[in-house]
Amino acid sequence: MKKFGYTNTVLNNQETLQMLQGFCYEALRFLKVSAEKYPKFAIGVAMQANGKAVPLVIDYAHSKVLVSIPVFRIMFQGTVGNDAPTMYRLMGYQLARFWYRFTTGDNVGAFNSMDKDSIVFAQSLMTLKGCRLNPITPVAEVLEMLKSEFKIECELVTGIEIPTKLKQRIIHPSKSEHKRIAKHWEELREENINRPLTSIVEGDIGSKSNPFGNVDEAAAYIQKIEQERLTTDQFRQEIATEEYFYDGLFFRIPWASANVSYYPIEGASDNCFVVNQLSTHNKFVLKPSLANHKFLYRGQSKFFSPCKPSLFRADKDYFVDDIIQINELLCLLKTHPLVQLFEKGFELLHDTFRFKINYDGLSQHYYNNTSWLDLTSDMEVAKFFAVTTFNMKLDRYEKYTGDELGVLYYFDLKADSFQYSDKRNYIVDNIGKQPFMRSGNQSGFLINVDKDDDFNNYPEVRYVFFRHDSVITDRIFAQFDNGDYCCPVKLFA
Repeated sequence: MKKFGYTNTVLNNQETLQMLQGFCYEALRFLKVSAEKYPKFAIGVAMQANGKAVPLVIDYAHSKVLVSIPVFRIMFQGTVGNDAPTMYRLMGYQLARFWYRFTTGDNVGAFNSMDKDSIVFAQSLMTLKGCRLNPITPVAEVLEMLKSEFKIECELVTGIEIPTKLKQRIIHPSKSEHKRIAKHWEELREENINRPLTSIVEGDIGSKSNPFGNVDEAAAYIQKIEQERLTTDQFRQEIATEEYFYDGLFFRIPWASANVSYYPIEGASDNCFVVNQLSTHNKFVLKPSLANHKFLYRGQSKFFSPCKPSLFRADKDYFVDDIIQINELLCLLKTHPLVQLFEKGFELLHDTFRFKINYDGLSQHYYNNTSWLDLTSDMEVAKFFAVTTFNMKLDRYEKYTGDELGVLYYFDLKADSFQYSDKRNYIVDNIGKQPFMRSGNQSGFLINVDKDDDFNNYPEVRYVFFRHDSVITDRIFAQFDNGDYCCPVKLFA
């Protein structure tokens, strides 16, 4: 179907406007323009003196950018497709540069896509965002702007791109700049890893002899400590304001960073999910956002010492039956159409995207004994588990009605928590969104615990005690659909 002279558009008009606005605002944040000064974007038409429509026009008097969608899309025909994100990015960055010049120097001019200053700015920022150079990129001017305005000394190199085996020109930091960046982040990383977590001494509020009055008080206490710790963590603070991602060799698109789950996402809820690229090419996970979290949580209706995964709770040294059961589930899961879709992947904008299936995590969430303990980034989920027990015979959660103290754990996330380290024998793993709902509903994470280890004793772990309150338990239980929200659903009909 052909309409307005363009074909096969993926985005509707409003989505087109939002994408253009998003890239413009991204550049304005980079240029340190305050949000209250951002222009608004609207669908509209402005005419030239010859009666032809203008694709983009800045209405300085009304702090607005008018976009003629049909004409805007026609601009991109014959290049890389009329819904190409790179072209939207280029236009959005150029618009931001025009607006920045207006806000800083009363330079009011009609938007011109051939304006040299805005082109160099857009290409410079696109370089930092991991976009490829094109044949007409003004490389010398971009290198100069990166040095003078962006304060990054870079150089042009030529190499062979491994996936395509094609020769590519790449701008990356000079050797001296690389050393500076690497040293800076290594210092912040080491400070983050070596920063101790304050211990709770017997008699302190939250200790066994002085428990909180209820689970809400315990949760509020933990979250207060978490935010204080987050705001004083320079490593996390710099990630939150990171203007570009440099992987040690090249500038890459930000969502390729291992730290993407720490990035603040404008307009997103606290417990949203982010697409996190793995080191494997074009393989991803859907990870709960950690932008506002320094801790992961765990709730138990009563305290256990030692605290161990289900595989090691029975006093035995024989685990073959459990391992067979886990592998039987794995084989069964691999036949499910949704799992096959995740594994096979799907094509989007000419790339194939595959999502990791966390089979260990699914085994953990669907009754199998494993060497993993559940953690969550959602305090409400931790509170639910802190006030309930699971009735295996009835296959459902029930409100805890005993008289023991409940416990809320918090695990301090370090810069290397998701990486293997020779300094410890455990690692945090993401399960997040999977083809089946339970792990996503629980904003799930996992930590592996060795047979002879005790989770209670890990240096990143602290916990507080609280008294059970039946009124609060009733409220939390109802909040989670009387336990059904966190219950396993049938994997196969």
